[in-house]
Amino acid sequence: MIHEQSNLMNMIKEDTLLKETISNFSKITGGKIRRTLPANAFADANIEMTLGNQSHIFFIETKNEIRQTHIPNIIEKFSREQNKWLLVAKYIPGPQKERLKAASINYLEAAGNCYINVENLFIYINDKEVTPSRQTDTSKLWSAPGLKFLSIMLSQSIHLNAPYRQIAKAAGIALGNIGPLQEELKQEGYIQSSDQSPQLLNKEKLIQRWVELFHVVLKPKLTKGRFRFMREQQQKNWKDIPVNGFKWGGEPGADLLENYLEPQTFAIYTSKTTNEIVKQIKIIPDPEGNIEVYEQYWDEALLKDYSIPEEVALPLIVYAELMAGTDSRSWEIAARIKNKYLYGK
Repeated sequence: MIHEQSNLMNMIKEDTLLKETISNFSKITGGKIRRTLPANAFADANIEMTLGNQSHIFFIETKNEIRQTHIPNIIEKFSREQNKWLLVAKYIPGPQKERLKAASINYLEAAGNCYINVENLFIYINDKEVTPSRQTDTSKLWSAPGLKFLSIMLSQSIHLNAPYRQIAKAAGIALGNIGPLQEELKQEGYIQSSDQSPQLLNKEKLIQRWVELFHVVLKPKLTKGRFRFMREQQQKNWKDIPVNGFKWGGEPGADLLENYLEPQTFAIYTSKTTNEIVKQIKIIPDPEGNIEVYEQYWDEALLKDYSIPEEVALPLIVYAELMAGTDSRSWEIAARIKNKYLYGK
């Protein structure tokens, strides 16, 4: 029942966004948008857009605010039938609009800004002022402790059956969080109701939502500082650095997992103090540096029997960091890491 109510609320939000967008589009262009019968099970809605004597049928994907991490999945989803899809969003930052245009992805912002380029319609509007909505989930599941908890569940789903104390230790959060978080995971439809051998459901959706909020909610709280190598040669020989008390994330983590990416930026996760890691690795504070140091919140025991190099951070984190980049090669490697390390675990 609670899961059904959650779905209903999402449908109401999508409907409200679409109504606002249709109204503004009509005022600005004089065109019309009307809903049509569903023809695609993966679309949030179907519409017919008419401007003058020209019209076009679109499948609609609705989003509140488009972030960098949404772009690869949108491109992948739309790629086979690009001129049949239209992205409708409350807010799209300028850089993301440029990336969508470059990928020939049609979009329509609620305020009326749009890029629509199909056989018989071309509309480009980019002068309507928009304020970021910055809406995030208020539930505990999408708070910083909730995201830590989810990173354990998504990394090794065997923890669904683990004692609460073990889960709390693995995630680096208070014991009292575990029961409410597991219950919310079940209520949101991400875990089967049966108490016998529970399994994660809708894992792909859960991963993508985690990735999005990792960059907004959790990662800023883990940041210890930005640095650069003391000597240029250190970057070339980064694999020779003894790994003691830290893990490689981001591009170096991906290279260690897939051996297919020469790192230009470096992410380090450690439970050591900043002074300790600075002395150990011989790095220098630099606000423009290409090394970022973060707090390692998860327990080391989590990575045992995980079939990954011991010097690599959680593959989920490595995946999330690659998906925040702009290089399609990084997205390709991220997809490999997701399929290899986040499924079947």
